[in-house]
Amino acid sequence: MAAILPNTLSFRLTLLYALAFSIFLLAAFGFALLLVKSSMNNEINDDLSEDIIEYRKIFRSGRIEQVIDEIKRDIKPGEPDDEFVVIMDIHGQHIFSSDIRGWKGLGINNEIISTITGRTSDDGIYFETQEIPEREFDTRIAYGLIGPDVIIQIGESLEQTAEMLGLLIYLFLISFLVIIPTALIFGWYITRRAVSGIEKVSNAATAIKNGNLDCRVDVSGQSSEIQNLVDTFNSMAHRIRELITEMREMIDNIAHDLRTPLGRIRMISEMTLSSANNEACKTAAANTLEQCDKLLQYINATLDVAEAEAGVATSKNEPVDISAVTNDACELFETIAEVKNIKVTARLEPGCIVSGNRQNLQRMIANILDNALKYTSANGKVDINLDKNDNHIKITITDTGIGIPAIDQQRVFDRFFRCDQSRIEEGCGLGLSFSRAVARSHNGDITLTSTPGVGTEFIISIPAWQK
Repeated sequence: MAAILPNTLSFRLTLLYALAFSIFLLAAFGFALLLVKSSMNNEINDDLSEDIIEYRKIFRSGRIEQVIDEIKRDIKPGEPDDEFVVIMDIHGQHIFSSDIRGWKGLGINNEIISTITGRTSDDGIYFETQEIPEREFDTRIAYGLIGPDVIIQIGESLEQTAEMLGLLIYLFLISFLVIIPTALIFGWYITRRAVSGIEKVSNAATAIKNGNLDCRVDVSGQSSEIQNLVDTFNSMAHRIRELITEMREMIDNIAHDLRTPLGRIRMISEMTLSSANNEACKTAAANTLEQCDKLLQYINATLDVAEAEAGVATSKNEPVDISAVTNDACELFETIAEVKNIKVTARLEPGCIVSGNRQNLQRMIANILDNALKYTSANGKVDINLDKNDNHIKITITDTGIGIPAIDQQRVFDRFFRCDQSRIEEGCGLGLSFSRAVARSHNGDITLTSTPGVGTEFIISIPAWQK
């Protein structure tokens, strides 16, 4: 069930709101129903009491025959049998009764009779509700003395009360079916407004995690708690942006500052190598040149990544036939694939155009393809697919190489990061970082899926050129 129902704050708050509203509505209706039932019972009690008092006055001013005549006038034969009157003595023997054929099973409450006969005055009236077997509805019955040793029993069917209560229940059910969905919609709207600020903060945090450090949250009309959260988040994001910018500037400055002295060291090493007379000096100079070349390669790669991330290289975009660029890369690495006996299969949709920097796009594809060949063993396979779908160009490069451990898959795009398996190969750990920076500078991205011992799949997605 937890997998079926959405586990969101909006959904839970809406359910709680609807549940609380339903409980309140049920309680209010139950209370109203009790009030209506009590009011109608009191009204029936008042009617029965008035009848007994009226018959008592007639008995006192005349004889019992006059009471019987009055009962006959009040309850005429053939009228609906929703009430009856019985006159009895203190032993329960009938003196007179209206038509009670429809009241079969009518009983006498001996406890009430005993209470009435034990009273010194005749002004008491007592009530009971009796369930008569052959009647659909209960009967409200009143007892009272109308004269010495003469008791009157008057009953009235509770059919009208039951019908009224049934109608109210029916109306409530109809209202419930209308009100609850309305309450759900209203509750959903209220909770969505309440948590919209939180969702914006979450979306902004995701964007920042994905590299968009300039993303901020803009909300209005929110509660003070949400506004404080948004303000704090924006301040934190601004500070993170400043720190990362300072770190990148520091790295770039260091790279720039190192390139000049390294260039001088390299030049001195070349002069030493050309003028050295003994083998030891030549070897030392050659080693120094080699290490200077590696350091310069690292520095140049670091600066290239910084430029790609800053979007400097894409400031002058041009239409680029990415199909042709990919095909050129495949031809470039064809010799390496043949040497390692790796089967390279390219399925490229022709004429796919993107807008960007041709040189950087070439290096991006070459980096991914180079990695695929570098970490694929002999007799392996590398597949390159390029197709256009929904105004996007997708380049998929799949290999049967050593794969990337799950713990490293989120870090392979970081600067200078190298997996343990890749340390046996030459490199500086900037190729994938540069490739992703190029893809993102072209409003695209690079993703990967990998299984150690099975292979890796890189997917490059770039928007197609819009004429």
